[in-house]
Amino acid sequence: MTEQRMKVDDGPAPAESEEALKCMAHPARMRLLGALRVGGVQTVGELSAATGEAPGAVSYHLAQLAKVGLAEKMTSPYRDKRKSYWKSCHQATNVRPGSADADVVDAFSRTAALTYQMAYERFLDVLPALPQEWEQSCGANDRVLWLTAEETRAMVEDLNAVMRTWERLSDERRTTMAPSDPACSAAAQAGAQAQAAATAAEPVAVVQQVFRWVP
Repeated sequence: MTEQRMKVDDGPAPAESEEALKCMAHPARMRLLGALRVGGVQTVGELSAATGEAPGAVSYHLAQLAKVGLAEKMTSPYRDKRKSYWKSCHQATNVRPGSADADVVDAFSRTAALTYQMAYERFLDVLPALPQEWEQSCGANDRVLWLTAEETRAMVEDLNAVMRTWERLSDERRTTMAPSDPACSAAAQAGAQAQAAATAAEPVAVVQQVFRWVP
């Protein structure tokens, strides 16, 4: 579920340009960017294997993301010109009101909604093969609450505060684990893998959607 960091918030990322939002209004590009944000530096081959996209298509979409400052091609730490290493330029997507044409924001938002749906369907596909504790830990539900606009805003702030608590834990763990950085030594990567195994930590997607209910 590689889209866990594909979120619209007021985090450290700069406000996205209209060109960047247009570029991301494509399910394959949004998924690839999410994969880089979650998995760290990866090669075209690794991204192709993870997403099922052909290597040529992956290279094309990454080039488009690079044009608008969302992804960046890196020099191979092993001087291996046969492999192309890529990284994301920041960890979150920041969309501010009035920062782009309404049609552009709408197209981006609809692509994000489709990406969330596809990510959950991929989870359901692998659910039978997951350890039982993950099946018992994950879930989805919905509620329709009768609230004013101000109360809804306050609820969103409360939910964001809860998420920031868990996000700090996640960020600390990611820093300790130093995930999939090709510049790390083999010993460092082995230590990171051991740390991950010891904590049994896995990427967990949290999709928060609050909107005016329409029957």
